[in-house]
Parts: sequence; structure tokens; C-alpha cells
Amino acid sequence: MPNKRIHVYPDPAELTIVIRGAHERTEKLCAHLIRKQLPSEAQLTVIHFSPFSQAVKETFEIGMNADRPWLIAIDADIIPLDDAFVRIREICGKMAPNAFVATPLFLCQGIGGLATRGLHCYNAQYLQEAYSLIDTLEDNLRPESRIHDAMVARGYTRECYAKVLGLHEYEQSYKHLYLKAMLRCRKDEFRDQIQSNLESRASTNKDCQVMLWGFEDALAAVQSSGIHHPIEYDWNAAYPEFARRLQTMGWEEKPTLDISSLHGYATEKINAHDYLGDTQTLPWIRELLDFDRCAKSALDYVNSTPKLETETKHVQPVDGVA
Repeated sequence: MPNKRIHVYPDPAELTIVIRGAHERTEKLCAHLIRKQLPSEAQLTVIHFSPFSQAVKETFEIGMNADRPWLIAIDADIIPLDDAFVRIREICGKMAPNAFVATPLFLCQGIGGLATRGLHCYNAQYLQEAYSLIDTLEDNLRPESRIHDAMVARGYTRECYAKVLGLHEYEQSYKHLYLKAMLRCRKDEFRDQIQSNLESRASTNKDCQVMLWGFEDALAAVQSSGIHHPIEYDWNAAYPEFARRLQTMGWEEKPTLDISSLHGYATEKINAHDYLGDTQTLPWIRELLDFDRCAKSALDYVNSTPKLETETKHVQPVDGVA
């Protein structure tokens, strides 16, 4: 028999929001889209910490000290849907009782399809236990994921919420895209597939061309002997090869983003994505979102704000997927 789960959605005042920024071009837009939906600005904190492992630690500390039942960690390189806050509440209400974290999907420009990216919904009652593990874990290229892995090893679950909540790596500065691509080249198990996809789009998409430079330069550095490869790049440092490439192309860095012109931008991009031609989204996501019919279930969700009414659902558990 399927299990029964009662979905009780949290009150808007029960969420703590932390946006982690590295001065991304979309930071103000991301904060604006979330802030306008909050009952109190005190629920939102924007932080800037480097390395990112320190930002994760600070995020957990804010969540524990806030004394609210939910912590939402958001990376500033995403553009959430205009009504993302109600969708975040929906995720929290549908998480399993023993779920430590749930992550939705974003249309990621870097990979050319849908993927789990930088928005994490945490059940705050488990934060103290997770925080106590941080200093016992080895630093790596995925500081937040290593905590998730450690909590899963303790019997908690990590859920993927198979709904699209916005965009990732759209409207970023060229430098941001370059450095993020260098990191992804070193840490993503699908790096070869991503690089091939960037190559296919680089001639018509400047952002993809810049990310391809990041892949090429990271690979060149890995192949050179005696070069120290940091866990995280210094976002404020100068990168002569990047500057040389921009100059050769005759390109200038992007100006400050005008957030007033981007109402509905995420919805527009998600609707315009070529789902039938998309070969980058993983098969399990394609199946859940019905890509064979132009991702009908994904688009129906994006184009209609969920109504959060307490409901009892018959749930047939699927490992790791909510």
C-alpha cells in the first residue's frame, strides 16, 4: 500500500532566507525577487564570504540563530521565478519528515538543460547536527554537498524536487562565467559532455564561448606541471589569459544589470527552451517532466502558481525524488 503523507505548508513567516553572493551580476535581482514576497525583510540576509565553505558555515549559523523551522540557502547566480517564494514553501511542505534538504531544478545555461542547482531547502531541526560535522569533513570542491553526503550517511534523506524554479548562470558577467566554468571543468563528472555542448553553442552564444574558454584554460593548467590548483578561485584577482581573450575578441565586460527590465524573464526563458532538442538534461529528469511532449508537466507548473492547501496524498516513495 502507498504511504500517506499530509502536506502542511509552512507559513511565510517560518522561513529564513540566506542569499550567498560573490558579487554576481544577478545578486540584486535575485534578492529583489525573493524580498518582495516576504512578510518581513528580517527574514532575508545577503552574505559574502570566501571561500564558499565559509559561506556555507555562516548560512547554517544564521539558520540556527533565526529559530525558524526552515532555512533556504540561495546562490546569487540564479534568477528565480517571480513567484518562487510560494514554490519554495511548497517544497518545504512536501519534504519527508526525515529529509534534511531538498533541491529543485533550474534551467542551467552552462549545461544547456535542467539540473539541480543553487537553491537548498533545509529542515532547520537538523541544522545543529549537520553543523557539528563541518569541521570533521575534508575540504573539497563541493563544500555543501559533502555535508549533504555526511547527513545521508547518518540516515537522513536528500530530495530532488522535480520542478523548475528558475534560471542558473544567465545574465552573469563574463568573468563570473569564466571562473565558474574553470571550477566545473575540475569538479563535474559530466565535464566532457558539458564541454562538447558548449562547443556546439559557442559560435552563436557569447556566454557559452566564455565558458568554453574556462574549460580550455582549466584543462591547460591541469596539464601543466607544478601549478597549484586552489579549491576556489579568487573572484577579485586578475586573470591575464581571460583579459587577453576578451581583448582579442574586442569584447567589453557586461554593464551593471538593469533589474527593472527583467520582470518575467525566467519564465520567458524556460518556456522558450528547446525541450525536444535538449540532449543535456539527465534521462530521469526528462522522464519525470515529460520531455517527449515538450516538457508539458514542467511548463504547466511554471505557468501556474501553486495553491498551497493542506492535503493528504497517497505517496509511493521514489528513492531521492519528491
